[in-house]
Amino acid sequence: MSEETFSKQIMIYKPYGNITKSFAKTTLQQLKIVHISEFIDYLKKDPAVREGLGTWGLENFSIATVYLQYHDYLLGIQKDKTISEIFHDFETDCLEFAYFVVGGASIHNETSYRFTIHPDEKIHEHMPHVHVSKAGVEIRYSLETLLPIDPLVSPHKRDNKKVIMPFLQRNQELLLEMWRYYTKGYITPEITQEGQQFYRES
Repeated sequence: MSEETFSKQIMIYKPYGNITKSFAKTTLQQLKIVHISEFIDYLKKDPAVREGLGTWGLENFSIATVYLQYHDYLLGIQKDKTISEIFHDFETDCLEFAYFVVGGASIHNETSYRFTIHPDEKIHEHMPHVHVSKAGVEIRYSLETLLPIDPLVSPHKRDNKKVIMPFLQRNQELLLEMWRYYTKGYITPEITQEGQQFYRES
């Protein structure tokens, strides 16, 4: 099997949904699907897949998020290869593809900070926030005010103004979109001067 076929590292957050489909080589040939990218475009038109993924899932349905299931392994596809190459690498006539709707999302910046939205945080469901981590230190930041929720310690204390805040400002809308998606549309309440939460009448 070619070493360039698959990515070397796979990171999957706990999925709350997934789609798996098996395809025979002859079926894909009949559909005239030659490349993995064409296969993904074909799946995106499937009504069941569209419903299962939702808007965010469809937008992120790409080569980077599709895996091949082989025995007990999930193998990430590194680049847009031809279907025939994949079948040849596996020496099989049937492949199982998997796509995961992950329960969390993470983006990195050039200074090795990771900005993560965690799923199922029921205790904080009305407080949009992102977990910012580096060197084993994790601090929550509000996605509304962009201020730290937890006390700042190094390296965050050192990098807060020059690194973390500018990144949050540039990516605030993306992170909020990720938050809304993974918390299933919870709306953040407003807060009175006394600190009480409330919702305006709609």
